[in-house]
Amino acid sequence: MNGQLNEHPLAELIREITAEGLSGALRLSRERAKGVIYFDSGEIIYAASNLRAYRLPECIRRWGTLTEQQLARAQGKASDQEFGAALVETGQLSRDLLADLVAHQVSELLCHVLLWTEGEWEFDPRVRLSDETRSRIKSLELLTETARRLPAEFVAARFSDGGEKLSPEAGAVDGLNLLPSEAFVLSRIEAPMSLDELLAIAGLPEPETLRIVYTLALGGALVREKWPRAFTEDEIARARAVKAATPTPAAPVLKAQERATAKGSESAPVAERDEKEELDDLFKRLDRAANYYQILGVVRPANDADIKRAYHGLARRFHPDRFRKTVDDALHNRIESAFAQIAQAYEILKDKTSRATYDSTLFKKEESARTVPADWTMNRSNNANNTSRENFARANPAASQTQAARATSQAEEKFKEGLAALQSGNGASAIACLSEAARLVPTQPRYRAHYGQALAGDERLRRNAEAELKAAISLDAKNATYRVMLAELYSELGMVRRAQGEIARALSIDPQNEAARRLFLKLRG
Repeated sequence: MNGQLNEHPLAELIREITAEGLSGALRLSRERAKGVIYFDSGEIIYAASNLRAYRLPECIRRWGTLTEQQLARAQGKASDQEFGAALVETGQLSRDLLADLVAHQVSELLCHVLLWTEGEWEFDPRVRLSDETRSRIKSLELLTETARRLPAEFVAARFSDGGEKLSPEAGAVDGLNLLPSEAFVLSRIEAPMSLDELLAIAGLPEPETLRIVYTLALGGALVREKWPRAFTEDEIARARAVKAATPTPAAPVLKAQERATAKGSESAPVAERDEKEELDDLFKRLDRAANYYQILGVVRPANDADIKRAYHGLARRFHPDRFRKTVDDALHNRIESAFAQIAQAYEILKDKTSRATYDSTLFKKEESARTVPADWTMNRSNNANNTSRENFARANPAASQTQAARATSQAEEKFKEGLAALQSGNGASAIACLSEAARLVPTQPRYRAHYGQALAGDERLRRNAEAELKAAISLDAKNATYRVMLAELYSELGMVRRAQGEIARALSIDPQNEAARRLFLKLRG
């Protein structure tokens, strides 16, 4: 099993190995640079390289975690594993901190090699690692961030058939942090459609739409009909046969029934064990959740039906009343606390107005998070919280130094182009330019408002137009013009009372607003 990275990019190889649940070592080579990624049942468990910058001693030195004097106590060790063990034995690091450092080391290395577009790869399903070498790697974050950073022409070349079907993934990945433009494109795909159909309605430049589709597909939010395959069915079958014949050092993952039998408890109720496992999974998910969408287990942008369905599904499974007689007081209190988080998330997201306000707050946080300081360094307190985006910034520091200023400048340029297109009646061009401006700086209300105005010109996109206009109003509640735009949309949709309500609010802000007064007279007549 081998090939070229320009034919089978590393991100796609990882996706395929993960989807097929394969174990083994994926070796990479680009000129003198070498690397290897280890998998167990589809999960990345470790990676290593001959590049000095990604060896453990150099990483710890670069992050400033230990002093040179502390590092000297473990010098002379041949491998990273021996070096890390020596640091623990001499008391320089705890085992937990070493595990965090190794996970971050592996992530930084992966951020580097994932951007290789040239080189060779070879997969060997016979290779196994010991338990001590394993790390927990957030591979989906790495894959989505890779798709955002690969050259546009390289990404476009990964699509060869405009008739390829794209389908939304019903059980979309928990915690997938979408950018505004990605959320917008995903909202267009409510049912299976061809790539050509999506390009026609997305309202974005084709290269940008293709990159977004690639990102969503690698992240698991979209299902592609025709992923380029690196492995044949025979190769996959042989790899699975090797795994079956060669037990891995790790403890196997057993189903509840098998665990009960293994412990000599064949009479233990399987349903009870499954219930406890579900509760544990719920608690872990809520602990990881960064926003209300993740609490409910839906991917942005979720529609009203998705949010309602997710909430009622969680309520059926985890309402505290279900457990009142079956769990102790401590666990019941924890369930009540967890369900309170779920109920709070639902209360905010079920209402379109409060959801728009909440979304604008999220956009502000995400915009701030997208800028990583060039002098960012790692210390003991932030080891476990570094994101894939930060790791990419460390692997490619020049790309992030002026990111915020560049985004602001590009957004303003696109906004001016979009306004000109809107005024000349070129709706498709206006949508494309204004969408890009809103994506680059989603907290700028005039970008969101005029983007919504452009969307309103297309009957198929008016639902999104309302959301954009409401977002603009939530960002600048005292702007009468934005309320007039929303009132005009409601008027076009025949929602006269809503239009009158927005006009009344606009006139209360600016009684002399000519557009508001004209629409007021029109609606009254």
